[in-house]
This record gives sequence, C-alpha cells and structure tokens, in this order.
Amino acid sequence: MGLTRFLLSTSLSRNKLQRWLRTLVQPFPQKRIKGVVKVAVVQMDYISISGFGGFVTLINHFLVKMRDFSPQIIVFPHLTDTIFYGTFPLLLLSPGKRYVKTLNQSSVITSRACENVMAELSRIWNCSVIFGTTQGLMAYHEGTKQNMIFETQDYKIAVVPKRSLTNSLKLKQFVDNGVRILSTPGFGLTDYKEWDDRFYMWAHSQMVGFYGLWSAMSGKFFGKDLKARASVTAPIPITSSFDGYIVKNNSTNGDTVLLAELDMHKLESFIQSRKTSIIYNFKDQ
Repeated sequence: MGLTRFLLSTSLSRNKLQRWLRTLVQPFPQKRIKGVVKVAVVQMDYISISGFGGFVTLINHFLVKMRDFSPQIIVFPHLTDTIFYGTFPLLLLSPGKRYVKTLNQSSVITSRACENVMAELSRIWNCSVIFGTTQGLMAYHEGTKQNMIFETQDYKIAVVPKRSLTNSLKLKQFVDNGVRILSTPGFGLTDYKEWDDRFYMWAHSQMVGFYGLWSAMSGKFFGKDLKARASVTAPIPITSSFDGYIVKNNSTNGDTVLLAELDMHKLESFIQSRKTSIIYNFKDQ
C-alpha cells in the first residue's frame, strides 16, 4: 500500500504539474457588464484518466466551450479528483476491502492534485472556480482559496453541500446576510428522478430567492450508472420561460457546459418586493 501511494505521488509530482499547467486553455478577454455575473456550470460523464496530462486535457475540453463567454464563476462537479483514479498502478491493487482502503488513503493525493489545477485555473481566468473532491467542497477566487461564503466586488456567494439545500431557514439566513448566489457541486444518482432536481436547488430558489448553480457528475462510475441534470435556477418571475430555470441540461448524462448571465439588479428587485411591512393599529381594538 505504501508503494502504491509512493508511485501515485511520483505520478502527480509538482514538477509534472507545472509543465501541464502551462497548457491550460486561456480565456478570451471580455468586457464585463455592471450588475451582471457570468457563470459556467459543468456536467461531465465520469472518465478515469492518468496523470496531470490527462486531467488538464479533460478540463481543457470544457474550457474551450466557455472561453468566448469568459465567465466570472465556473462550477465543476463534486468528487472531481476521482478522475485521477486512472493514475493508480492497478496491478498493485487487489479487489475488495484493500482496494477501497487504498483509494481512501490516497484520495489526499488526488484531491491536492485537483486543487492545484483548479487554483491555477482561477488565477489565469481571473474568476472563481468551485468544485468538490473526496476531501470536501472547495472554492478559489483569482488563485486564492476562499471560505465557503466569500464576497467579491461583483457578488457574494455561498458554496453548500446538497444536504444543506433542504434547510430553508439556513438558506434564508444566507440571503438575509447578502448572499445572492448559491453553488453546489453535485454528483449523480443511480435512482434519479425528475423530482430530485426540483426538491433541492430549484425549490429553494423559489422559496428563498437566490440564483442556484448546480453542477453534476454523471455516467458510469465504478459499475454504477449515475444520472443528473446540471442547472442554473432562479425565482420563477425573473426567468424568461417562467419555469424557475435560466438554463438546464436536457439530458441526464453527457458532457455539458451551461452558460448563463445572472442579472443581479433583477434578483435584488425580486427580493425587495417580497419584504412586506406589517402595520398594527391597536387603537381600533
């Protein structure tokens, strides 16, 4: 097991990282519009690749689809570092509990490798990159690691796990404290149902009032067929089709990049319109 981790660390060494980081796709410069936040949300089918070269090549596959758009926020799925599992020297692994234990112990290495690439991506694209690994959810803004709630000059965003999307009170507190965008790096389900999408991010975009960014990992994952639909949600009255979606994946699998412009003034007007004053007149009682 020690030999396996040693070989993995060697395959994902910093020297190899620096060489491949120089091949990351560059964005086309775009003039940003005041009051509008551009976002890109990724859904990817799981694929096992080897080393930094394979990982950066895969990430570039998505970046070329958004480079003209030049987003301010990019959201990748949860467990993104599992893509590195193709780097494992599988001949040294035996199936069963030992295989799972080795993967768990080595996930610190794969998570760090994924984090290094995403940090550099956020720096050269001058944007926020949000993603999840086996070590948890993470966010970088212009090359600097952020807390799960952070603020830029254009927006305030909260990065939350899927389980938090059922806590209406907590989500309302986020909005009351100035958060206007919620992002959840997601992962597909084997027993996916259409209601799964609406119960979490979509429903609370309507109830609480925020822009929701939901990414997803789908496809074959260790023999399981994962399904999901990446989406960008918003309160129904401010979506053009009045369905609560700015954009969503039409399929439950496949590589997809969703691009959307979030009108922050329109959302703010919606939130303020729901604040109703209550005036009591006890003299008439």
